[in-house]
Amino acid sequence: MVRASALILLALPLAAVTSPAAAQVSDEIVLNILRNCAQIDDPTARLACYDNNIRAAGGDARISVPGAMPTPDGGRGGPLDNGRAGGFGAEDIRTPQRFESAPGQVDEIRARVTSVTERQRGVYLIALENGAQWLFTESVPFAYRPPRPGDTVDIDRASLGSFLLTFDSQRSVRVERVQ
Repeated sequence: MVRASALILLALPLAAVTSPAAAQVSDEIVLNILRNCAQIDDPTARLACYDNNIRAAGGDARISVPGAMPTPDGGRGGPLDNGRAGGFGAEDIRTPQRFESAPGQVDEIRARVTSVTERQRGVYLIALENGAQWLFTESVPFAYRPPRPGDTVDIDRASLGSFLLTFDSQRSVRVERVQ
């Protein structure tokens, strides 16, 4: 019994000394982790990476949603809001309705291609019969078969205001409208 008590008494100071040291991470390691976070393409995943790792450096992650700060008049809405929850920037408020399309907003189109120009390796400019031009925002692999004049493509509205072009059952490609 005396031996066990002595062993416990010796182990307690050792545990107290090693615990804080193990919980602390050097600033250099945290900086390297944050540099790795900066390489994440998806904005939501990148922010989560920053928030999860800044705590290791002793910082506090932001817990409020940008744009959710109270208005100067106590949150009742400004003179241009007419007392309702809408108004400038209301489309950015996180509500279940944010996933619904705005009235008259088209979520997808199917159109015939009139011309295709390779801007750089794997990046194409697609002109459609309605005059719209769409540019690949990411390069495609060599095995990707781009559409040819006369082919039909589908362009769908995607997350965060982006668009995806689908052609011939191949993987979708992120595109942006340039004209």
